[in-house]
Amino acid sequence: MHFERPFFPPEDFKRVAIGLEENLKQLPQAPEGHISPDQAEFLYHLVRLIRPGFVVETGFCVGHSACVILRAQESVDLRPHLLSIDNCRFEETKTASDIVKNWFDGFTLVEGDSKEVLESVVNAYLKKNEGLTLDFALVDGGHDEKTAMNDLETLSAFLINGGYLWLDDFDKVVPCFGVNKAGRAFARQWGACQRFRTKDTRGFMLFQKVF
Repeated sequence: MHFERPFFPPEDFKRVAIGLEENLKQLPQAPEGHISPDQAEFLYHLVRLIRPGFVVETGFCVGHSACVILRAQESVDLRPHLLSIDNCRFEETKTASDIVKNWFDGFTLVEGDSKEVLESVVNAYLKKNEGLTLDFALVDGGHDEKTAMNDLETLSAFLINGGYLWLDDFDKVVPCFGVNKAGRAFARQWGACQRFRTKDTRGFMLFQKVF
């Protein structure tokens, strides 16, 4: 088992979705770790199953997770609507955003600290796109406890009843202290959370809003 494997070659994602490998080959090299093939496969089929018309993610980096979500939305004949928030501290982020936007016109990147902009940009997006609801959200931005908890609480407030929230890097083999603390506190407060750990050592938590 590889405890420290932040990167995976695009070929490893070929089994996840048609066209995904080619998408990932054209993205800039990720400056830090990205979604694993096992996570990507789970995420792709989850999106296909729940068919979210609108998705929000915190933490775009260079777009691996975004491509998985957008491919999944298209595969079930949804017009993709994905809003990503990232502080763009890596120069590769904006380059990747332009590439993904060229592939999927329903993709939007907003630059900013999620603690400062998340609530306002989600609210503005929903007002602009009347009839959409937030059905699924992915938290993978700041990995300190304060930011992770802010993103969980803010997005859960917008989430429809029955919608899902994904907290990435929760309880993985190599622990992420801030994410673990935020995830456990959120789970204690709201329940309806399930932990998953993949064979390629990654971890995440899923929450379904029930009220």
